[in-house]
This record gives sequence, C-alpha cells and structure tokens, in this order.
Amino acid sequence: MPAAMLVGTIPRRSTSSENPDRVVPLAPRTVEYLCGQCEITTTAALHPQAAVPEVWPCRRCRSAAECTEEPDEGAELIGLPIIPKLRPSKDHWTHLSERRTEEELERLLQHRLELLRAGKLHAGPSHR
Repeated sequence: MPAAMLVGTIPRRSTSSENPDRVVPLAPRTVEYLCGQCEITTTAALHPQAAVPEVWPCRRCRSAAECTEEPDEGAELIGLPIIPKLRPSKDHWTHLSERRTEEELERLLQHRLELLRAGKLHAGPSHR
C-alpha cells in the first residue's frame, strides 16, 4: 500500500512595490466609551482619519456605551448592532415568582417544613 501523500502549497510572502523606507504606518486613534449599564470603559482603536461615533457597543453587555470625548457630528457606528447579548441575571426568588404565586409558594414551604420536622425529608448526604 503506498504511503499517504500530502499535497499543498506553501504560502508566498506578499511583496509590496512600495519603498519600505518611505512607508509610514498610521498609529490608530484610541477612543474610550463608558457604558452606563455596567460602568465598564471600552477602548476602540479607530483609523486616525475616521469619524468618532457617539456610541460604541460595550465589551461586556453589548449595550450602547457613550463616547468620553467630543464625538463627530453625524458619525454612526457601522456593522455592529447595539443589542444586549446577555440578559440581566435573575435571583432565585425571581425565578420562583415567575412560575408560582406567593400563596402557592407559602403552601409548598409549609408542606416541606412539616416533612422536615417529621423526619420524612432527606436533609442531605448521609455519612456512614
């Protein structure tokens, strides 16, 4: 049986016709945005000649973070929707309240307490 043969191409280095001594790389313009919801500062690296948008998506909650410096008039964020990705976290009581009324929860609590006091409810892992 012949040995398996890998066939592929070696990527070539891209070459530029520009003289490397005359090329000046542009340093990005950093702009900070403060989120009003989670109070995190998001730093955006923009092209030096790009307009500064008034809002930018927060890096944590994806809600609209406002620019900390003077934004350019009429500049809009392109491409990224400003929709929260993460839902706000709920505590245990909120989850219970969504499914049952307070009267039902009170009845369940009383029933469980009766079982616990009667010794019919497993209280935890048994140690033998």
